[in-house]
Amino acid sequence: MQCPRFLRTMLLSFSLIAGMSSASKASVIVKDPEPVIPLVHQRGGYGDYLSAYYAAQTDDNVTAAKFYNNVFNHDLKNTDARERAFYYSVIAGNPAAVNLAKQEDKDPISALVLRNDAIVKGNWKEALKYFTSPPGDPLGQMTFLLLQAWCLYGAGQIDQANALFEKGINTPISGVFLIHYGVAETLSHHDKKAGILFEKAYRVFPGADLLLMRAYGNWLYQHHRAGKAEAMVDNLTDILPFLSISKNNLRRNLSQFPVHDAQGAVAQVYLAMASLIQQDLANQTVDENDREAKISYKVALHTEQIFLRFALQLNPNLSEAKIMLSGILAEQKHPEQARKILFPVNPDDPLKTNIQLQLARYDALLKHYSRAEKSLEELLKDYPQEISLWQTLGDIYFDQKNYPKTIQIYSKVIQLKKNKTKYDWTMFFIRGVAYEKQKQWLKAEQDLQMALKLAPNEPILLNYLGYSWALRHKNLQKAQIMLQKAIDIAPDEGAIRDSLGWIMVLNNQTALAIQQLELAAETIPQDPELNYHLGVAYWKVGRYQEAINQWNVALTCNPNPENRNLILNALQKAKKNKFLSSHH
Repeated sequence: MQCPRFLRTMLLSFSLIAGMSSASKASVIVKDPEPVIPLVHQRGGYGDYLSAYYAAQTDDNVTAAKFYNNVFNHDLKNTDARERAFYYSVIAGNPAAVNLAKQEDKDPISALVLRNDAIVKGNWKEALKYFTSPPGDPLGQMTFLLLQAWCLYGAGQIDQANALFEKGINTPISGVFLIHYGVAETLSHHDKKAGILFEKAYRVFPGADLLLMRAYGNWLYQHHRAGKAEAMVDNLTDILPFLSISKNNLRRNLSQFPVHDAQGAVAQVYLAMASLIQQDLANQTVDENDREAKISYKVALHTEQIFLRFALQLNPNLSEAKIMLSGILAEQKHPEQARKILFPVNPDDPLKTNIQLQLARYDALLKHYSRAEKSLEELLKDYPQEISLWQTLGDIYFDQKNYPKTIQIYSKVIQLKKNKTKYDWTMFFIRGVAYEKQKQWLKAEQDLQMALKLAPNEPILLNYLGYSWALRHKNLQKAQIMLQKAIDIAPDEGAIRDSLGWIMVLNNQTALAIQQLELAAETIPQDPELNYHLGVAYWKVGRYQEAINQWNVALTCNPNPENRNLILNALQKAKKNKFLSSHH
């Protein structure tokens, strides 16, 4: 099976990650709530509970917060409803979280919410009350120290704040403390000391930190060393290529210091904490059958969102936090919420081009294709050599099944990309699929084989090429080996198992084929192509009535015209052989 299901999930679902260096695993501050709560059935209340429960199960935390708050407001004595209203309000950035936190004094998150609310209001003395005992984990202790330093700074206790910055320089995240110490000295107009700290930080983070590049770059710019500052921008965009589209804006923005006050600095701390969690999650592979690992992953993701929400409450224009949070929401299949996070777009934002690209991607996910295309075409006028813009435009055409345009755009992408890496297999794969859809098989095969050369262990690629050969009765033995490899890598993918079973049918290994196809049917029982394949396998071993049943099932699964003809022809063959059931 050629897996259009895989293609739909793979394309147009990119997310942008702010690059931050990490020294250790990120701290997790929340626990997964028990989703079932006692509730007296009353007018409106139970419906809201069901809506909240469903929203929480689908990672729609914004909607879950809204309806759990409704549930609690129906029954103010229901402590379980209050706990869930609080939990999801914090994740969603719902303003109700602050008042609920005052009632959740036993929940460790409540102290974080109330502390952040005090910081938002500039009530630094109140915020300092929440620094009684640091977390138990090492990273939590270090970031706790950094937050405490900025609260002291905000309260005017500069010497005490500097002492904590100095203390933090001796921790594993010394680079982060050096950057923030330099920011504090800049805000205090201690220009020379700030420059020394930024230079030390740059030796720890040689070009891979956006805050450092902007802060130190501004210092260099102010000291008439614009050449070195611009070289830092170039170095950063080389290390983090997704930022290349914003290179010109980052250069122009060197005249502006990125942090204006202590609140803005605390927002940067939260951003760094969220980035550490995101890097940790990016390095994890979660087994779908491991419930504990899945819960752990979800809890960490919730924690990341909480820190990003905190950051945006302190600085609503912090574009790195907006981009990260919108990326999470898009990955959770909430593109409308993701799009909303990115507004408004500040015309002076150094990352505005990245944000505009993300908005075009979300428009495409929402099927606002003309708006997405228009946005990308406008960006391409200013950035005609930017590969990510062309690639996104090609994905939009692919999503609309405009295969000639897809081929044209992806040919441009391949031309622009001079040095191909293993991560570039998708450009050949997508163009290859487009060629195959246009019935230009020789060109398609060439692209698919090039993609496989770059990424020999990609299941979707192994499946597509292997099944394409099966359809053409070509390289059947080699195709079976490829498909076996694909299912070994992705054993839960029913579409791949269907492909493997079908090629076993073609290779006259029908008994083994039936085993594979029946397993696939447990995963994707309503797939018309799979049911047709299973019917053919049953027919070959003389299980005629079961074959007819499978083909009849296939007809009810909305097959495309080509598959429908195959199914009808199979049933016609059965009729001619007098095996068709009387009720057909």
